[in-house]
Amino acid sequence: MDTILVLCQSRRQSALIARTLRYRQVYSLPLALDSRAETVLSYAPKGIVLSAIDGMDNALAQVDPALLSAGVPVLALGGMVPALCRFYGGEASPSACPRGAVTLGLEHDPLFTNISGGERVLRSLSDLTLPESLLPLATATERPIGFRHRALPLYAVQYPIERNDPDAAQLLFNFASFICGAAASWDEDAMIQLAVERIREAAPEGRVLCAVSGGVDSAVCARLASLAVGDRLMCVFVDTGLFRQGEPESVIYTFMDAMGLVVAHVDASEAFLRALSGVRSRDDKERIAAQLMTQVLIKQLGYDPGIRAIVLGANLNDALFGFSTSAEMESVKSAYNLCVCEPVRDLFKEEVRRLATALSLPDSIALRQPFPASGLALRIFGQVTPERLAVLRAADACFSEEIREGGYAKRLWQYYTNLVDSPDQPGTYAVSLRALQVSQGGAMAARLAFDVLERASERIRSEVKGVARVVYDLTPSNHYGEME
Repeated sequence: MDTILVLCQSRRQSALIARTLRYRQVYSLPLALDSRAETVLSYAPKGIVLSAIDGMDNALAQVDPALLSAGVPVLALGGMVPALCRFYGGEASPSACPRGAVTLGLEHDPLFTNISGGERVLRSLSDLTLPESLLPLATATERPIGFRHRALPLYAVQYPIERNDPDAAQLLFNFASFICGAAASWDEDAMIQLAVERIREAAPEGRVLCAVSGGVDSAVCARLASLAVGDRLMCVFVDTGLFRQGEPESVIYTFMDAMGLVVAHVDASEAFLRALSGVRSRDDKERIAAQLMTQVLIKQLGYDPGIRAIVLGANLNDALFGFSTSAEMESVKSAYNLCVCEPVRDLFKEEVRRLATALSLPDSIALRQPFPASGLALRIFGQVTPERLAVLRAADACFSEEIREGGYAKRLWQYYTNLVDSPDQPGTYAVSLRALQVSQGGAMAARLAFDVLERASERIRSEVKGVARVVYDLTPSNHYGEME
């Protein structure tokens, strides 16, 4: 697979550049900016994109200099451009151009195919004084802001890569296609082939255990594992007791009826409630739930010594924003001679959803809302108890039903309820309603019709014992960029 690697200081910017290339069907993979040359070159990349935050003078110090002379085409963006100019003996200083619109001039070069110059708004520019080894490629009001190396396949342009900018997307595609010669072959068929090969390589023999939660990631992994190893696959659903109303039964039915996969149901609800007893911190809830889930899966391994691999549903968003295979799972790999396989580890969340549709998974899975691994425990502010779970579960069911009947379900990215102690009277609860819509690359509170909110509030207060107050939370989501 022809690959363009993205090395960037910012995880969000790295993800944006990789996504932009993948939208043009060019396979791109983000790596850390300080990745060693041996690691980078082991991917046999067709090209490398280097990007840094504007004003970061030490950006180039994190880059292995061997990458610049490895013969692989390099495109530098943002704050990396003035740093490279200095590296090759030139000078860079804050631009004398007024902030705002500048006249962009572009040399005749394959990098700028189907991109025109003219008036543009370019911020945080540096004026470049180029050494003999660098040739000007782009100017802003007749001052150099981009260059290429005379002898090396090195290009640098101070052009921002922003969401929904067709010229930025074209610039990246031109680099990948015309400079690097990378094929635009990244589609659902390629994703399936890559994932199936990964599973078969991890489990050439023996049984394969796939942990499913009802989410799109684990469901896609289960389908891919089924394609890869057939009846050697064993799926297991761990009921943590932290799911929404009727969800465990619905998940198992969908897997068995719509997907034709046999799923073993493990009821670990009592163990999870005991482990979470007295825990109030969000981080502690996530950590405890993850550790206990790993322990439950390890216990399943003891029941079937023929298991040689375990399939987990971590995606590229998880990898970029801090998810890692737990220490317990790492330690058990050697103890059980086990291979841990993450077949969608290199796919963004939206790609996993596309893959779910390509694999003919039902909409109830392909379009399922993001749901935390620690389940409803994360939506309870304070201690997790059976009573609080029951209250939150019932309130969530009321709100979800009103959202569906109001015709909002397919228009929202996420809708759910949170539970807190009521400020009105001790021993009662307040329910916070959340409905989020995607806008400008973020998730904002949806402008629901007042009658929908009113009906939901009335139902929750009348049908759910112990709820004294219902509010609608207008706070934007802090997690959309990480999850999607």
